[in-house]
Amino acid sequence: MLTATHYSFGPFQLYPSEHRLVRDDQTIPLSPKAFDLLHTLVANHGHLMSREALMQAIWPDSFVEETNLTVNISLLRKTLGDMEDGRPWIATAPKRGYRFDGPVTMHDEVGASSLPVPAEPMVIPLEPIVPAALPLPASTPAVSRRPRWLAGVMALLLLAFGGFVFVRQFLHAHATPGVQSEVHTLAVLPFQSLDTVAGDDYLGLGMTDALITRLSRLSQFLVRPIGAVRAIPPNQDPVAAGRKLNVQEVLDGTIQKVEGQTRVMVRLLRVDDSRVLWTDTFDVQNENAFALEDTISQRLGQALALHLTDEQRPPTTHNGTAYQLYTQGRYYWNKRSVEGTKKSIELFQQAIQADPNDAAAYAGLADAYILAGSYGNSFLAPSVAMPKAKAAIEKALALDDSSAEAHTSLAYIRLVNDWDWAGAEQEFKRAIALDPACVNAHHWYSHELMALGRVAESHRESEIALGLDPTDVVINEHMAWHHLMSREYDRAIPQAIKAIELDPDFVQAHRVLGLAYLYTNRTHEAIEQFEKGVALSHGDPVSQAYLARGYAVAHRTADARKILASLQEDSVERYISAAEIAPIYIALGDRDSAIREVGKALDQRSGSFIYLNIDRAYDPLRSDPRFLADLKQANLVPRSDEIATR
Repeated sequence: MLTATHYSFGPFQLYPSEHRLVRDDQTIPLSPKAFDLLHTLVANHGHLMSREALMQAIWPDSFVEETNLTVNISLLRKTLGDMEDGRPWIATAPKRGYRFDGPVTMHDEVGASSLPVPAEPMVIPLEPIVPAALPLPASTPAVSRRPRWLAGVMALLLLAFGGFVFVRQFLHAHATPGVQSEVHTLAVLPFQSLDTVAGDDYLGLGMTDALITRLSRLSQFLVRPIGAVRAIPPNQDPVAAGRKLNVQEVLDGTIQKVEGQTRVMVRLLRVDDSRVLWTDTFDVQNENAFALEDTISQRLGQALALHLTDEQRPPTTHNGTAYQLYTQGRYYWNKRSVEGTKKSIELFQQAIQADPNDAAAYAGLADAYILAGSYGNSFLAPSVAMPKAKAAIEKALALDDSSAEAHTSLAYIRLVNDWDWAGAEQEFKRAIALDPACVNAHHWYSHELMALGRVAESHRESEIALGLDPTDVVINEHMAWHHLMSREYDRAIPQAIKAIELDPDFVQAHRVLGLAYLYTNRTHEAIEQFEKGVALSHGDPVSQAYLARGYAVAHRTADARKILASLQEDSVERYISAAEIAPIYIALGDRDSAIREVGKALDQRSGSFIYLNIDRAYDPLRSDPRFLADLKQANLVPRSDEIATR
C-alpha cells in the first residue's frame, strides 16, 4: 500500500505528517479532529464511509454523540466551499454516511509522481482526542437591552476574562513553531441568583445571555448559544454540564444583591480535568456601573488585538426593563405551547413599549405571531397572525437590517404564508451568511428544503442546527420530524424519544413519536403518545386531530368521528387548520371530504400546507387531479423524488 506525503484536490494540498491544509500557499487552520476527519475522507476518496466507521476512526476510545461528526462535516464544508461544478467536496448519503467526491491526487514518498488514490481504503493513525470546534459565527451588531448594573458587571467580567485570554494568547504566540493554536469551545452556564426575590431568577439568565453575546465576538472562543445552556438544570455539576455540551471549558457564577450593590462570583473550569483556570469576585453599584461598559469593552478589544469596528462595539442605548421583558419573552416562546406563545406576545409587546427602538423585541414579536398562526399549535388564523408578524419584522429590519434573527423570520413568513420559495431561500441564506451559528436559521431553512423534496440538503441544515444546540428540545424534536418526513422511522423513533427525555412535557415530540409508531404499525403505542399529547396540551385541537387519526387507523371509527365532529363544530367559532382535519378523513377513507379540507387549508394558507407534497398522510390523494391542482396553486410541483420511492 502506497504511503502519501500529501494529497492535492482542487486548489488544496493536504499534508498529513504536518497536520496542515494549504490553499494558495496559505495554511488554513483546522482543529485536530476536523483535520483527522478530512484526512480520513480524502484518503478514502470515492468510497462511502458510514457514520459509524467515521465515529470509530476519529473518536476510537471515547463515547461522543453523532453531532460531533455532523458539526465537523459542516465545518469542513464551509472551509472547502464547493467544487467548480457547484457540488460540495463532501457528499452526504442519507441514513448511511459521507463520501469525498471530486478528483484527488496522491503524491508518493519521493514526491516526483502523481498517482490516483487506490481503491483500497487507507487506515489513518489518529492523535489523542481534542474537542472539535463548530463553525464560527460572523461578527454582527446586536441591540443591547441590559440593565445598567448588569452591563457594568458584564464589562468587569469581560475585562478580567480578557486578561486570562491575553495570557493564553501570549503563550500560544510563543509556543513551538508549526503548532497551530485552536479555537476553544466554551459554555457560559446560567448564573445562579442567590436572592429569593420573585423574578430575580431572570437576573442570572440575563447575565448569561449578555456574556454569551459579547464573548461570541472573540475569535479565540466558540461559545454555545443561550438555547443550549438554558436546558442545563440548576446546580448541575459544571464539569458534567461541559461534557454534555461537548466543550473544553465552562464559565459559571452566582449573582447576589447586597446593600445597593450587585456581587458576582465567577470561575472558569477546564472540562477534561476539572481544573479551575480562573476565578474572581466583583462588586458593582446597581445604579452607576453602566457608564463603564463602553470603555472597558474597548480596552478588552485592545488587549486581545481584535480591532473592533464600530458595529462590533457595544451600542450606547440600553433599557434594562426592555431587556428583562425580552428575555422572558424568548423563554416562553421557546416552550412552543399555546400558553407560552400567548405569554411571549404579551412580553414582547411590553418590551417594545419600554424601548420602541429595540429591534430584537420586534423580531421576537414577529416570531411569536409566526408560531401563533402557522405552527403545530396555531391558534390564530394566518390572515390575522401573519400581517402582524410582517409588520413587526419590517420594523425590526428597519432598526437593524443586519439581524440574522430578523431575516430568518422574514424568510419563514415568505415560506409559509407567501409561498415565495425563492424569496424565502434568499432570506434564509442571507441570515446564515450574517450569522452561521444562528440555530433558527438552519432549523427553519431545513423546513423549506424538506417541503421542496430536497431531503439531503434539509438533513444537512438539521444536523447543523442540532450540532449548534445539541440539548435544545425543539431542535431535537425537529431532527425527529426530519427523519419522519424522510420516512426514516428507525431514526425518527429514537430521536423523538431523546427529545422527550429532554422535556417529557414537550407535546410536539409526542406527536412525532406517535406518527412514527403509526407508520410502523405500532398502533397501540401511537395512540398512547397521541393521548399524552392531548393531556399535556389541555385538549388542544391539533392534538385531538392527531388522536382522531390514530383511532381511525386502529378502526375505532366511532371514536375518531366523535373527535372529528367536535373539531368541525369548534372550527365555526375558532381557528382550526383544515390541514389538521384533512388527514382524519384520509384515515377514515373519505377522499372527497379530505379533498374539501385540503381546499380549505389552501384558502386559509395553513402553515402546514407546504408539506403536502412530502407528508405521508396525503399519499392516498396524490393521483387525484383536484389534489394536484391545489398543490400547483401553492407553487408546489408534484414530485416523484427520493421520498416518493421509499
